Amino acid sequence: MVKESSSMVINVPTLVAISAIAISLTVGLHEGVHALTCVVVGGNLQEFSALHVLCDCPNVWQSKMVAGSASIANLLLGFLFLYFLRYSEQKSGEMRFFLWLTMLLNWVYGAGYWAFSGVANIGDWATVIAGWNPVWLWRIFMIIIGFAAFMGFVWKALHEFGRLVHNDIEALPKHSNKLTYISYFTGILVIASAGLLHPAGIISLPVLAGLCAVIGATSPLLWMMFWFQAPQFKKVGSEVLSIQFRWPWVISGIVVAGLYLLVLAPSIQF
Repeated sequence: MVKESSSMVINVPTLVAISAIAISLTVGLHEGVHALTCVVVGGNLQEFSALHVLCDCPNVWQSKMVAGSASIANLLLGFLFLYFLRYSEQKSGEMRFFLWLTMLLNWVYGAGYWAFSGVANIGDWATVIAGWNPVWLWRIFMIIIGFAAFMGFVWKALHEFGRLVHNDIEALPKHSNKLTYISYFTGILVIASAGLLHPAGIISLPVLAGLCAVIGATSPLLWMMFWFQAPQFKKVGSEVLSIQFRWPWVISGIVVAGLYLLVLAPSIQF
């Protein structure tokens, strides 16, 4: 039986906390993989922050491995969260939405870097293809593959979202948009706050690059639910996904985002 629209609860503090945890983990792990790869390949890790890693690599191949590792890790983490999501039927709505959102963020953050580096010729994958001739052909290849992967992951995420919600024709579009809009702007707020705390300043290259990456990569949260209304995305969940007020999520959001902003954002020097 479908629940009435009045049961479509979205508690904003809980949703903000879930979104803050998801973006902090996604970006923090991205930079953490850069740092870990730097150490593993024998580079000299000099700085690790919420938005960038400074690694001195003795040779070009070490530099390429450090640059390319993080986005690949994001893609793999997305599949890991997909696995957890598929076995979360008995979990709360808050946990299922967290798994879905973190899955999506890792996928679009990873695939988005390919397209971004192809278009702008800056960023992680611009470093990877530097010196590979003809560079323009590699850039075109990255744009095509990156955009195709990006849209493919959004398409897959929408199918997974359909497993979480019931097709309440009247209320579902507004409900789903509220979930993703709040998640999107929470992510930007967290990253902008990290930029304010970054020692290089908010208009520095690491901060501007981090902001652009999050604004662009997570942009499907602004439009994907319009696509979700198409009939090919089956809504087969037993109820409309609700986010209740949960103290554990709110406290966890404060702790995780606090660690990300207060420990990593100011930068750790080595």
